[in-house]
Amino acid sequence: MLDKLQKIPAFSIDWKSLVPMMRYVLGSCFILGVTSLMNYDLAYLTSVLALGYMAPGAKPLSLKQDGGFVLTLTLITGVTVIFTELFLDYALVFMPLLLLSLLWLYYTDKLPMMVKLFSLVSLVIIPFVSIDSGAIGSYVAVRLVFNAFMAIILSQLVFKVFPLCEADLPFEKKIQDVKKQTEPERFKYALSIILILTPVLLLFYMFKLSSSTLVLTFIAILSISPALANPKVGLVLIVANILGGLFGILAYKLLVIVPNFVFMILVALSIGIFFASRLFSDNKYAAIFGSGFSTFLLILGSVTSSDADAGSKVWSRVVQISIAVSYVVLAFGILNRILNSRKEKSV
Repeated sequence: MLDKLQKIPAFSIDWKSLVPMMRYVLGSCFILGVTSLMNYDLAYLTSVLALGYMAPGAKPLSLKQDGGFVLTLTLITGVTVIFTELFLDYALVFMPLLLLSLLWLYYTDKLPMMVKLFSLVSLVIIPFVSIDSGAIGSYVAVRLVFNAFMAIILSQLVFKVFPLCEADLPFEKKIQDVKKQTEPERFKYALSIILILTPVLLLFYMFKLSSSTLVLTFIAILSISPALANPKVGLVLIVANILGGLFGILAYKLLVIVPNFVFMILVALSIGIFFASRLFSDNKYAAIFGSGFSTFLLILGSVTSSDADAGSKVWSRVVQISIAVSYVVLAFGILNRILNSRKEKSV
């Protein structure tokens, strides 16, 4: 009888090899569920930000790392609030200092990736939401720190249920095998990003587009990856993020029909398995699907915590994210062509 059971496909699966993927999917759905029930402001950001702590090759943080991360982010957001209050009204001072700060963040390798990511988000969001009111900027800063704290705590709880195992070793090795950039390479890449960001930042500052900071946020997050310099990677990234947005719309439409908490988690679980099965694979574009899933969670979380006009918001947010992704990819492509043509002329 047992021999027959072992021949059934479900019993022949090597479940231990699926631990990293299940940690990612079940963990993200667990965090989505907890934050939805708590329903604090900007709660949907927690599940999106927590993905980085459960990504392929990620390790659980120590208590010291947890405390250091929250302290560092608190200091950076605090300095950003003070900087915004002092210089926001003085464009010729504010913009150069902001660009220099961003240049340093993209260039430095002294900060862990997740600290750098949270810092970039803070540095981009806080000044531009403060255009309408300084109090909004301070409030968002506090919310960002709280979201970071929740993302750390909940993701580490997930690691208690799904601890590191042998199945994580190949993903850890992939991270270790990634070639570290030299100082000139890092500076060149950071400078390229600043050239791409500058027109967008000026546009948002001059026309006071504080209500569309989602575009800025996504541009800052996406541009942190040097892989975007590859046109093929950029094209796959556009497709993955649009796919994540479309899945977000589908999930919203289903929830309109069945407005049930358990159903929402099951929908997120199903879509999470779709993206995670590609993220935790040998595909050379695997990492891109993590961005697609984060888009889905952002869309789903923001509209389920929204008001009566959530239906229109879900479409506008998908459009905003698509614009952000497309702009980054196209800008990198144009910049690379200009640089390559100059090299050919010099030769």
